[in-house]
Amino acid sequence: MPKAPDTILALDPGLRDLGYAVLHGRRLVTSGVLGLRRVGKERRLATARKHVTTWMRTHHPSVVVVEKTYRHPVPWLDQLHQISRSARNLATRRNAAFTMYSPQSVRATVAGNGKAKKPEVAIAVAHRFPSLRVYLTQDRRWKERYWQNMFDAIALALHHQATHPPSRGR
Repeated sequence: MPKAPDTILALDPGLRDLGYAVLHGRRLVTSGVLGLRRVGKERRLATARKHVTTWMRTHHPSVVVVEKTYRHPVPWLDQLHQISRSARNLATRRNAAFTMYSPQSVRATVAGNGKAKKPEVAIAVAHRFPSLRVYLTQDRRWKERYWQNMFDAIALALHHQATHPPSRGR
């Protein structure tokens, strides 16, 4: 008997924009970008935590995947890593698996090239989910960069699925 498909919450953490996606099996449930630009630097971490908590309560992911981050000596820049740590702690509390992936490994899996640029990753993701093609071309450069956070989050989830296929139950 096949195992039920995983529900994956994928996060592309950013200090200005946080990309997110929820996949259930091969179906994209939701995706988007949490804009943090207009939130004061001192409130960005709390705002990100609040939204990640809400997404976890709403979608009950079995796996949380995050783009790999590193500690930074400047406190407000370290918030990027703190977002990842918060996601790990929330996943642990909700009995969900937690995994981090490097951008290069995700790009290699999704776009076929570990050095692919963000637009190439976005095109590969839009090929898999044609309804997202509308976000590929925007009238302003900042809008393209904004939506690339969403594409990166979806790419994280696709990478996880490709590297961790569902196992068969007995």
